[in-house]
Amino acid sequence: MTKTQKKIPENTTLPLIIDGRKILLCNANGTHYAIENNCSHQDTPLERGRIRGNFICCPLHGVRFNLETGEPMGQLTKKAIQTYPIEEKGDLLTINILNI
Repeated sequence: MTKTQKKIPENTTLPLIIDGRKILLCNANGTHYAIENNCSHQDTPLERGRIRGNFICCPLHGVRFNLETGEPMGQLTKKAIQTYPIEEKGDLLTINILNI
């Protein structure tokens, strides 16, 4: 399944539900990413987390996740979060959750 969405402002997030999956659309310094909207440490939404560089910080305990790979930084968790490919065309983004 895919979802088409307008781009969002820099260093902001937008929670989405696509085919029953909680996805977080993120814009980090002009680059858009789509990630699982759930911290693998405490099972809490990431949507209120701050974007710094290429990472989002969990609002609960500050675990940082790489927006490109989903890999966590630090010692609180070693479990990565899911990332989803995005295709940009003009002002529109297509988020692809097929085969994931």
